[in-house]
Amino acid sequence: MLKTLIKIRLQGILLRQTKHSKKSSGSSAGKIILMILLFGYVAVVFSMMFGMLFSALIEPLQLMQIEWLYFAIMGIMIIMLCFIGSVFIVQHEIYEAKDNNILLSMPIKNRDILLSRIFVVLILNYVYEILVAGPAGFVYMTQIGMNPMQIIAFILVVLTLPLFVLAVSCLFSWLLTHLMRHIRMKNLITMIMFIAFFAVYMYAVSSVEEYIGLLIQNGKSIAEAIEQGVYPLYHMALAIYDADILSLLIYLVCALVPFAIVIVILSKSFIKLATAKPKTKKIEYVEKPMKANSMMTALIKREIKHFTSSAMVMLNAAMGIVMCLIATGALLIYQEDIVMLLGMMPSVVNEMITPLLCIAGIAVGSLNIISASSISLEGDRLWIIKSLPIPVKDILNSKMLMHFLLCVPFGMIFSIVEIIIFQVGPLDALMVLLAPVLFTLAIDLLGLVLNLWKPKFDWVNETACVKQSMPVMLTMFISMGLVFVLVGGYFLMDNFLSLNAYVYFIFAVIIVINVFLYYLLMTWGIQRFQEL
Repeated sequence: MLKTLIKIRLQGILLRQTKHSKKSSGSSAGKIILMILLFGYVAVVFSMMFGMLFSALIEPLQLMQIEWLYFAIMGIMIIMLCFIGSVFIVQHEIYEAKDNNILLSMPIKNRDILLSRIFVVLILNYVYEILVAGPAGFVYMTQIGMNPMQIIAFILVVLTLPLFVLAVSCLFSWLLTHLMRHIRMKNLITMIMFIAFFAVYMYAVSSVEEYIGLLIQNGKSIAEAIEQGVYPLYHMALAIYDADILSLLIYLVCALVPFAIVIVILSKSFIKLATAKPKTKKIEYVEKPMKANSMMTALIKREIKHFTSSAMVMLNAAMGIVMCLIATGALLIYQEDIVMLLGMMPSVVNEMITPLLCIAGIAVGSLNIISASSISLEGDRLWIIKSLPIPVKDILNSKMLMHFLLCVPFGMIFSIVEIIIFQVGPLDALMVLLAPVLFTLAIDLLGLVLNLWKPKFDWVNETACVKQSMPVMLTMFISMGLVFVLVGGYFLMDNFLSLNAYVYFIFAVIIVINVFLYYLLMTWGIQRFQEL
């Protein structure tokens, strides 16, 4: 039965990734190509980043004769990346899956249901691990070399370390799910926790050079701390570096036993957690005067309430908002260092500071793709809003305004902080404020038009709308690509236009694009919505 459940889970993932709708019988070559490009881009970026990091580490650790610390650092990075990348997915896949009640009503062991879901998350952890272990192993083999026993130990570590991380993620998600049953604003709490984890990760990535310097200066003391305080990690590193069989066995016990214990505990409590409902507080009705809202206000509130009802949808569709918050915090924390760095380049400050601030505001908001899934999120409930006596243009405008009203305030906050820190003039400040607003509107309209063109209604989980649909992927690629186009366009046109003239030209182009997209939405878009 376990094998069958795993097969069904994998088939479901592949079908959701490759099919547009229930009527589609074949895969979409364009969608597959876009997915390969996206995952390939991410893999190359991460592999290069970790490759450069390990290349910088290996020589000083070799000189200090603590080469085993190289593999301990690799293990720490794998654990951190896998935990941050999977902890919320574990909660969503295991405890909040839509088909829990259906599977639990069948004569299937709880352990098999749990293991089938964990297997899917384990595959994701292996993908995260390869991004770290691949460059680490390649750098070590090319610069120092490995004997056959070291290679075997390295492979065993790669195969088993995600099991330990998964055990920790399952335990943390189990505690988190148990606590969320007693909290009303669980989506907000989940969002805050994700932002906190992501901010810690971004801070760690941005401080890599500083950590390398500290590691080189205090390598032996750090090695002693790991040896005494993180016993399993120390033996994992020794198992690879010295090909020590005893250390390998100690590490395997420390990695596999917690996984087995967690699986047993979760199997026994799976039914209770998977079927439990959040506690609701009874509120005594108090008569109050009825407050009537306009139709547009009611529609926008409906859209916002629907969007914020799922933490995973918010995290995937509104990543630009998270980036705005993180970028704003980074500007406030590192403002002295940034100002000092720019002070060393007076020509940049005098000529290019305003365009750079505009591009920064556009870039941090380029990951907002809320409107690109707003039609798809209606699912099989689309007929409800279509049956109401509401003009189609008002429905589309409400979806457009929802994206705009959620994203623009955070972009404005980031722009205001930029203006204050870099003390730009009034005209330049206006440009810095307007740039992310116009760009947000363009991506908003583009995403909505693309979603009308290729809606995805055959989803089982709402997360599929913001992860596995063609409009979302196209909007993401176009929005990120436009940032590079805006920068590269200047170098192609610098012989014809000055920098300020180029900025004004881009503003005019974006305004024209916005007008065209809104006209398209109010003509073809209305007709297309009526056909859905």
